[in-house]
Amino acid sequence: MTEDPRWLYRQMIDAMVVSCAQGQGQVSAERVRVGVWNANAHEIADVDPSQPAMNELLAALEPGQREALAVLFAEEFASGVFNALAVLHAARCTHFEAGYEGDPGDDFLGRMDGWTWPDA
Repeated sequence: MTEDPRWLYRQMIDAMVVSCAQGQGQVSAERVRVGVWNANAHEIADVDPSQPAMNELLAALEPGQREALAVLFAEEFASGVFNALAVLHAARCTHFEAGYEGDPGDDFLGRMDGWTWPDA
């Protein structure tokens, strides 16, 4: 760990960015891109009816339409992270009282767009 008192805050924001860009935030988007929401939907006896319905919907879309929908799914995941940061900030939770560029949500969006952290 470094002497930067905001090191942990920066690490948490960066972990959220990685989750959105490369982790859980891409799971649904990738399912949409490949056109299969649940490959086992037709094999499970008590599956939620939305699972095979989503498979059918995705199969009917053109690749460009699936890509547009995939981007929307990924953006919605990131929106959830942004909203969670707003709640943490409003509650004045430790490490989320203030951001570098406004509030923590602004830092998150900046990092999603490639903004670099200022020098400590």
